[in-house]
Amino acid sequence: MIKLKKNKVYFIGEIGINHNGSLNKAKKYIDLAKKHKIDAIKLQLGSAEKFTTIENIKRYKQRSRTDLSKKQINNLINYAKKRRILLFATPVTHDRVKFVAKKFGLIKIASGDINFLPTLRAAAKTNKQTIISTGASSLIEIKNIFKIFKNKKKLILMHCISSYPTDIENANLINIKYLREKFNVHVGYSNHVLGTTACEVAITLGARIIEFHFTDNKKRAFIDHKISLEPKDFDILKKKSEDIISSIGKKRLKQFACEKNFKELRKGLVYTKNLSSNYKITSSDIDYSRPQKDFSFSEKNKIVGTKLKKNVKKYFLVRKKDFK
Repeated sequence: MIKLKKNKVYFIGEIGINHNGSLNKAKKYIDLAKKHKIDAIKLQLGSAEKFTTIENIKRYKQRSRTDLSKKQINNLINYAKKRRILLFATPVTHDRVKFVAKKFGLIKIASGDINFLPTLRAAAKTNKQTIISTGASSLIEIKNIFKIFKNKKKLILMHCISSYPTDIENANLINIKYLREKFNVHVGYSNHVLGTTACEVAITLGARIIEFHFTDNKKRAFIDHKISLEPKDFDILKKKSEDIISSIGKKRLKQFACEKNFKELRKGLVYTKNLSSNYKITSSDIDYSRPQKDFSFSEKNKIVGTKLKKNVKKYFLVRKKDFK
């Protein structure tokens, strides 16, 4: 089960079928993810005939070729455990939901199934933590999720735009905050925008779980590679995420510790002319200037009417030691 924290972003590298059906390639992605400190790797599992019609022969063959066997999946699960990285999957066909729940203990539901009751109901029955992407959905469809999933503590929504790639102006990241406040659940972000900018903004808007397509080479032919982050891209994102969270900080109640020299910026009191010892201060003898030392600008009336015990100079700060 994924546990989210306010001061840390949980990163999911979606390799989907980028492994192209190769067990060794999938292991390479797990190794890369571990090396670069990605928190989890996610697969896509589904039977070809339930994923797409055989009339779509190119995609049907692709799914047939890349659908990992149970033996391969068990191998990857054991490999990920040894590498100490979470591995889980999206059942892109409804016949794989129970299998995914049993093998991984965590379910991710793709945007395309947000209104597909067989998958939603099967996932809800498992009572496992479920992450649901909201791409291409309506607000009514998102509301309907909560009629099926009763335990909000085990549900995470992911704001997502189902456009590949998504232009930055279409990211609509305000929905991260909107959905969180609307449904009172954790809301993360599943990215299809090229680069890391959208992910960074999502983090500033409160997303503490970020999913992105992950590859070793964005120049590979399949579209998922094009919209993926390479390890070097993720390194940048991770560092920026840490800086973003550090920069959020705490609410202002008083001066922060790093503002210890704040009085240098505040207005204090200065003399408007040279004055002699025993002189009684009038209002016109005092003006304001930085810095604030012994007296704030608001303490002028404390000075008016008092007598000097020493000579003072024009435009010098008013000091406590100047008075009897």
